[in-house]
This record gives sequence, C-alpha cells and structure tokens, in this order.
Amino acid sequence: MNNKFFPSNFLFISIMALGTLLSLSSSHWLTMWMGLELNLMGFLPLMNIKGKTLEAEASMKYFIIQSMSSSVLIFSSIMMYIDKLTWYSMFNTSTSILILLSLVLKLGGAPMHFWLPNISKQMSWSILFLLLTWQKLAPLFMLSLMNSNFLMIMTTSLLSTLMGSVMALNQTNLQLIITYSSISHLGWMMSMILINNSMSLFYFINYIIISIPLLHLISSEVGNHMFMLTHKNNINNMVIISLILSLAGLPPLLGFMSKLLILISLINMKLFILPLFLLLGTLISLYFYLNMSLMLMVKSYSMFKTSKTNKNYKSLISLNLMSSFIIYPIIMMFIN
Repeated sequence: MNNKFFPSNFLFISIMALGTLLSLSSSHWLTMWMGLELNLMGFLPLMNIKGKTLEAEASMKYFIIQSMSSSVLIFSSIMMYIDKLTWYSMFNTSTSILILLSLVLKLGGAPMHFWLPNISKQMSWSILFLLLTWQKLAPLFMLSLMNSNFLMIMTTSLLSTLMGSVMALNQTNLQLIITYSSISHLGWMMSMILINNSMSLFYFINYIIISIPLLHLISSEVGNHMFMLTHKNNINNMVIISLILSLAGLPPLLGFMSKLLILISLINMKLFILPLFLLLGTLISLYFYLNMSLMLMVKSYSMFKTSKTNKNYKSLISLNLMSSFIIYPIIMMFIN
C-alpha cells in the first residue's frame, strides 16, 4: 500500500471513525470495548500507509500495547460484572483500578507513556496527528464515566504533565517533542475529567484546533528535526511561532484560555496543590517551546524573504490569536 491515496484507505478511516463513535455512543462497557477493537482494526492499516519497515514495526508495537490494555479492560469488566451483576457500575474499587490502568495505558499517560514516543518517531505526521488526537477521544470518554479513584486520576494527570515536560527538554526530533507535549496536555485534560467533562472536551477541541495547522506546516515546510527550523522555508515564520506559543499556553492565545479555565475551576474546587504542579510542568515545557520559536526567529536576513502565506488556515490562526478577547468573555458568561 505504497500509494497514499489507495482507495481502501477510505474504508479503514471509516472503520476507525465507526469504532470511536460506537464507544462514544455506548454506556455499556462491553460495547465500548468492541468499539475500541473496531477502532484499532481500522487504525493499524493506516499506520502502514507508505509500506516502510519502520511503520510496520511501529504498528506491531502499537498492536501489542493496545491488545494488552484491551485484555485488561475486558478482564476487569467481567470481574466487575461477576461481583456487581452489572456492566455499568464503577463503585467496585479493585476492578475500577484495573480499568483505570488499562485506559491510561491506551492514552499513553504517565507512568505508562513509554510506548508512545517509541512509535511516534517511526510514523508520518498525518498518522501521528490521528494518534495524538482522534485515538484519545474514546478512552477519555470512558475515563469520564468513572466515579471512583479520584486521587489516582489526579496523580496520573500530575505525573503526565511533569513527565511530558521534562522528557521533551533534550529532544532534537520534532515528532518526539510534539508527542511529549501531547502527554503534558493529556495531564491537563485528565485533571478535569471527573470534575467537569465539558471543560476537558473544550481543552481537547482547542488542542486539535492548534495542532491541525501546526503539524501540517511543520510537516510540509520544516521537517522532522530541530536544526531544520533554521532553514529557509516558504511561509511566514510568525504563523508557526504563534501556534507554538499557543501550544505553550502564553496569553492571549487560544492555549492560554483553555489552561486558564481549568485553573479557575480547580481553584474554585479548593484544589491548590494540583494546579501548582500543573503550572510548574507548563513552565518547564515553555523552555523548549521558546527554544523552537527562537530558532525560527533568529536567522540571516536572506531567510526572512518569505512572501507566501497559507490561506487554508487563516481562520484557525485568527481564532488562535483573537480567542482570549472574543471567546473567553462569552464562555465566562455561561460559567458564571
């Protein structure tokens, strides 16, 4: 399947989307598990879209990890059914811990994040985008249905934010940096998953809005390594810089707005230690985001002669730049 536009790819994308929608539309653990398996069967052929050996290796690793977590999920669900005679309850502590661990493994959250950076550098940017966004939708939804283990989920979110920030500091591969950044953002989403599901969904949508133009511009104009940021490209570098800083959470960009809403909610819940560590992780990650921005800015005069702008993402970039002035007041009106 060396052809990128191979007709069967549409079938695989449809199966992947159908599996996720099946998990999202169900309240039964067995049906949600079936949706995850259907999603996996649709996503695996897409990982081999170019037919390279490294992609085959990455897809095998992904299959083993996902199969392991799915096995733990269905095993713990059956145990829960035997104990409580229901597929819906989540009050049993012993089985809910196993379900939580299996979902965190599927998401690639710390401390079970080891597999995600390992396979991310072996795949294309488009498949990496799907892995970091769409593939997290169903497990996050299933995590939001849990009504126990609040402390464990908060600990996982804290570890994800800190580990994702610290591990990205000495990386030179842009795919690894984006992956560790995704783990860090996952920690922010998980911190609100049991308190306010809509807030986590809002953060997730904002992350997708920032990632779509950023990953496309990096893959088409920059490349896979940090030193390529200093090379001449055909786009306005301030566009990429604004997206990178938005991912970092600098005001008044879109990423800052979503982080601010979560911070306000956590402080209103009288949880002061968790937002402190979340901010610490963000400050650490700010170092490599600023490093990427400076590498794009500090160039010779000849490299600044870039007149081409990408019109496809003008609306998304405008939303990114103006969100804190337009969207944030509207959201605060509804919250208060």
